[in-house]
Amino acid sequence: MNPWEFLKRQFQRGNNKDDGEKAVMRLVNLAFSLLQGGKYVEAQGLLLKALEYKSEMQNPVLLDWILTSLSKTWEETEEYQKWTEFFSTFIARNPNQGVAYHLRAESHWYGGSLSDAIADYSRALELNPKDVSAFLGRGQVFMECRDFSRALEDLDTALGSIDSVPGADATWKAEFEAFARNGRAATYAGLGDFACALEEFGKSVDLCPENAWVYYNLAEAYQNNGDRKNAVENYKLALVKNKPKLTLRKRTRAKLALGALEA
Repeated sequence: MNPWEFLKRQFQRGNNKDDGEKAVMRLVNLAFSLLQGGKYVEAQGLLLKALEYKSEMQNPVLLDWILTSLSKTWEETEEYQKWTEFFSTFIARNPNQGVAYHLRAESHWYGGSLSDAIADYSRALELNPKDVSAFLGRGQVFMECRDFSRALEDLDTALGSIDSVPGADATWKAEFEAFARNGRAATYAGLGDFACALEEFGKSVDLCPENAWVYYNLAEAYQNNGDRKNAVENYKLALVKNKPKLTLRKRTRAKLALGALEA
């Protein structure tokens, strides 16, 4: 069971849901089915309608569930600006909602606004110090900003906290570890410790071989180390792997780098 399914079951165990919450559950269950089928625009409409019942929601798990699923729709359609705008409006009305800062941080990161991403991840952690995914995200953004000491601190915290996530199954834990080790590998590469970087990249690939981001970071490490052949090979992999796929910004950079290396 992944954390999303855990939250869903926690909410559904309640026996005292009123008509408003039952209506929300009908909308959200249908929206989630659409998400699983890749129908992100349709799912988004249902989730926004469900959010209209926010004042009637008694269980905070349900709101987190809706916001996280909404975030997924903008991530998959690569509408990063709309993603940011939605959560900026939501935060203006709900300034102490930690998950909203976390999700806006992701939108900033994917859209390339790294300093804004760090600020939002930091605020999310102030509101919820147990948000291990925020440590993971902020650590990777610190790495991209070349703030390697803080990157390692956050990524080590994330790695050490995997078992504390309620409802996390083996698959989710493996992916989480893979993402954290990918960030650590890129950090070691940035520090010039190529041997440690390759070791961490190898562990990440073993855990999640379809993750485009690990091949992108590996390609950059090889390129910076003067290894054109392996850089080309990994940029090509980064452009075809898709669980998860690269952001639009990273795909563009990978294509430009690949073109320059093959010229």
